[in-house]
Amino acid sequence: MNNPDINKYAIDFLSTNWLITVGCVVLFIFIVLFTGNRIPNDKKELYAKFLSFLMILLFIFNHGFLLFLGKWEISKELPVHLCSISGLICCIIMFIPKDKRQFLFEFLFYCGIIGGAQAIFTPLLDDYGGYDYFYFQFFVKHAMIIAFPIYLRNNLGMKLTKFSWLKSYVALNILMIILIQINNILGSNYMYVNQPPAVDNPMVIGEWPTYLYWWELFVFILILVVFAFGKPDKFEKSK
Repeated sequence: MNNPDINKYAIDFLSTNWLITVGCVVLFIFIVLFTGNRIPNDKKELYAKFLSFLMILLFIFNHGFLLFLGKWEISKELPVHLCSISGLICCIIMFIPKDKRQFLFEFLFYCGIIGGAQAIFTPLLDDYGGYDYFYFQFFVKHAMIIAFPIYLRNNLGMKLTKFSWLKSYVALNILMIILIQINNILGSNYMYVNQPPAVDNPMVIGEWPTYLYWWELFVFILILVVFAFGKPDKFEKSK
């Protein structure tokens, strides 16, 4: 992990490194949620803002370090990958009015959990370059975008609405269409919608655009699964 000529790093599924890393990530998620559950009720929102602040620092330092190394490129570093968008939501959601948070929370709940889990279980570090920091921040960021929406749901009373799954799925498809055009202009591959990621992933079937059709199906199913586990026992009646 100290070869600066290595630009990308993929961890083999079920390898020793994979097992240790995933085990540490699961433990980190547990600690974040356990700590949040133990905090007094009057400090729970402060704890969420603390987590947001950590994500802000991680975002600033990550892009600052890339600039310092001369590795920041517009075709690679714009925060428009699905997990990067989820990370940005974690940064800002606690600092906007409560009545403006609902859609951001729902999008984060679905896309953060699904995208974060996929990234952790089939990791591809695009900016690795032999620097251990990028390894660390990759897994911390993806662990946080899983833990953060779960904390908001369990401790701050934020709930999924009845058609939140549909709104998030539609938003995701609109985002995908926009990013295909942006990728064509920049020569980039944000959200991997212009070519498949260079990592073994059971959800990647075929070449472009075939794998996108499969993604549509897989993501739709996963969103429904997350909705089934995350929805409230009773939906509030709209006023």
